[in-house]
Amino acid sequence: MKKLIMPVMAIILAAVDVQSCTSPAEKENTTPVVNQTEAVINNIMSRRSIRKYIEQPISRDTLDKIIECGINAPNGKNEQNYEVKVVDDLESAGYLAENLDGLYKAPVYMFIAAKNSYDMSRIDVGLLSENICLSAWAYGIGSINLGMPVRSLKEKPEILKKLGFSEGHELCLILALGYPDETPEAKPRNAERVQFVTLTQKVH
Repeated sequence: MKKLIMPVMAIILAAVDVQSCTSPAEKENTTPVVNQTEAVINNIMSRRSIRKYIEQPISRDTLDKIIECGINAPNGKNEQNYEVKVVDDLESAGYLAENLDGLYKAPVYMFIAAKNSYDMSRIDVGLLSENICLSAWAYGIGSINLGMPVRSLKEKPEILKKLGFSEGHELCLILALGYPDETPEAKPRNAERVQFVTLTQKVH
């Protein structure tokens, strides 16, 4: 893991620790803009989905910072139409890994439910989860977004009930987090999926 993360960790952690996820006014005159840019770009480009984790808990202080970054993601009308349930004790995490299909064994799981009454709430969940994954990576913590265990959990209402989501919320995403025990290579991306288009034509 050191080979993948350490070249950028000093810059990344400086940006995260000094700036955390605070407002722009609080960030003034702290980390130089160039370093901030490098930290963000390197963090995005080096982050991978991690499926193997070492047996090491994540401190609650670190989780609190990651969650703070998560909930500071953009969301519709700032209503935060989601709920997040965090399981970070190793015994409970182990129980979940044994009882849910497709749930990689990790020390921390975050269960995210979207509010059904808002038709864009799943977009908010996506933005929230991306902030969580990227801020976690800045601390050397890997993550993966999981959908299959959501289906598995819906077939086990006794576990879903224990999570205690409010009425009107539907589980739609699970995040596994932990210190990586693998260094996967980047998979190819198709840049042709993105195209620039012009909707009006200038008259000369």
